[in-house]
Amino acid sequence: MKTRIITTLISLFIMAALITSCEDFLDIEPQTAISDDAVYDNHEGVVNALYGAYDRMAGPQLFAGTSIFFSDLLANSGEVGWRGTFVQYMQMNTKNLDPNDGYLTAKWVRAYKCIDLANNVLDNLDVVNDDHKERVEGEAKFIRGILYQKLVGFYAAPYVEGESNDHPGVPLVLTPTAGIGDDDYPPRETVANVYESIINDLTDAKTLLSEYTGAGDNEGRATASAAAAFLARVHMSMGNWEKAANEADFVINNFGGYAALHDTPRDAFNNDAYTSEDVFMIIQSETSNAGQANDGIGTFFASLVGYGRSDVHVQDMHLEKFEENDLRGHITDDDQIVRITDVDDMNYIGVGRRPGNVMTSKWGRYYANINVIRLAEMILTRAEANFRNNSSIGAEPIDDINQIRLRAGVDEWETIDEDLIWEERYRELCFEGRLLDDIRRFRREVIIPEGTGAGTALPWNSGRLVLPIPQREMDVNPNLVQNEAYQ
Repeated sequence: MKTRIITTLISLFIMAALITSCEDFLDIEPQTAISDDAVYDNHEGVVNALYGAYDRMAGPQLFAGTSIFFSDLLANSGEVGWRGTFVQYMQMNTKNLDPNDGYLTAKWVRAYKCIDLANNVLDNLDVVNDDHKERVEGEAKFIRGILYQKLVGFYAAPYVEGESNDHPGVPLVLTPTAGIGDDDYPPRETVANVYESIINDLTDAKTLLSEYTGAGDNEGRATASAAAAFLARVHMSMGNWEKAANEADFVINNFGGYAALHDTPRDAFNNDAYTSEDVFMIIQSETSNAGQANDGIGTFFASLVGYGRSDVHVQDMHLEKFEENDLRGHITDDDQIVRITDVDDMNYIGVGRRPGNVMTSKWGRYYANINVIRLAEMILTRAEANFRNNSSIGAEPIDDINQIRLRAGVDEWETIDEDLIWEERYRELCFEGRLLDDIRRFRREVIIPEGTGAGTALPWNSGRLVLPIPQREMDVNPNLVQNEAYQ
């Protein structure tokens, strides 16, 4: 069998040096040997490969860690303080990134390994039992679509509504890489074409998974509602406001509307099972989780007895964004707390490593499920999309906004504008990986918070808010071009 191009391209052998042994439990057969054609000879092998893709997607380099963390740190203007010892993350906070950064390479590696698994599943649907075929196809396309959304969102300049968007995106590989020759190193496809592929995959997934729509359906894997939620995110990035509102409305209706929201914002986090508000989640357990890895999301954000490095501290700039009665801005100050279940508020004074700092309580339990998309986000997305589109698909924009505000314990607004929508999205979705996308869509500046260049304002489309293509990929693949800020 010829050399697998992406395996060569992304230099998978570096992973042993980049990923700690903490996540060995995530590596289960047969997905670690996806070049072996025998894996895909029968129904069980293909389904196991699909589950292997889920497993890798749930690692700390993707949806259980840096896909959340990178967004909030790269877009940070001083709302949080980075106080960890990892130089790479300090460089991200100061917007001074290095193409040789192993953590940036690890994300690229992990994503393309998952994509190749999905491609192999799709290429071998003929051996899947007929009564499972649509589900397996839908889930594989869902995985491929959301991974390409992450890759193009981090490693390429943003999509701009009304423009050609023919600037470099990421390599778009839609077939198994086994058998591709060394002369076929994939170039970076245009951003427009990558977005088109994402929409095609997620639209197909939504159709193929139409019997699964509610929280926890399909045993917690991809559903039509999850596909619609990611489609809403994609259409928001593209400025397709009506489509975004319709996709968000589809999700909200399938989940039962406002009644499915938790009683308080705090209830949405650190759960060990799907809840009424969870559109898509990474399922974890005490024995299978990313929370104990160096780049697990809770490791960054927690300061509890025996858990967390206390790397990310909430700053006054963040707390000042909340009204006095807003539950999302309250702080538990009690030196007797031990674990996150002792914390009643959305923030707390840390008691573990680097005690005495304000920490978010969103990520405080190493084996808790990871919120990827919540119903509250879809309600805010429908509100914004309708506001921009001057429409009322599903609800009036102000009604959606006020429902989120009432849940947070603050007064309703009588009117809204773009600035108020921005502020409400920040307050509700902070530390959930939405900040970079929101800054781009609202055309906000990012202020370098510290280090060389502190105080410098970067525009929403600055090349310094885009990750560099990993240098190892540049060295191996002559068809890649580096992002402008790193040339």
